Amino acid sequence: MSKFKNYTVEDFIAEAASDSPAPGGGSVAALVAALGAALGEMVYNLTKDKKSFAELSEENKTAVKADYTALSTLHAELVDLIDEDTVAFNTFMDALRLPKETEEEIAVRKEAMANAAIVSMQVPLDTAGKSLQILKHMGSLARYGNKNCISDAGVGAYLARASVESAVMNVRINIPSVKDEEIARQAEKSCEKYLEEAETLCEEIVKEVYQKI
Repeated sequence: MSKFKNYTVEDFIAEAASDSPAPGGGSVAALVAALGAALGEMVYNLTKDKKSFAELSEENKTAVKADYTALSTLHAELVDLIDEDTVAFNTFMDALRLPKETEEEIAVRKEAMANAAIVSMQVPLDTAGKSLQILKHMGSLARYGNKNCISDAGVGAYLARASVESAVMNVRINIPSVKDEEIARQAEKSCEKYLEEAETLCEEIVKEVYQKI
């Protein structure tokens, strides 16, 4: 199967709209988060050569550059998660289709499903965590970015928050299939933390943006 990250925008959307279960919400959440990070990168690239940026303290310039570098890394990682989510889904479906006629087959299928459920939960959990990191690195761009494109930092923040919430939903739909109670409990704990932090950070960034437009 060709990788979704290599699809054209039109083809990806058409595939998402089709009767194929993949790409599903998890892959779309990763894509949306990558776009959010990319908007932050764009704001930096439209800011770095401006007089206002040159006049910042060295400390602030270093901080903004570090946030840009982090966003670039997150962008690349999230693009990979577009396909990792689909691979995880397919792995779970393959486990579900395993034969279950004999006790041995039932045991093998049960173990395969348990392992696949953890992966199917972990991939969107990674997406949620990286989406939250976008918000943590977007603040300086909203604060010091080129005012002509500052709204893009706000849109990037909204996309990142939407991806946190979307990915968390995909984590939670998989939690009931995870038989290891401690792993499931820790995943839910992370979800709650990510949602709370994403809400706070997004609101702070959007407030900063609206003060400048």
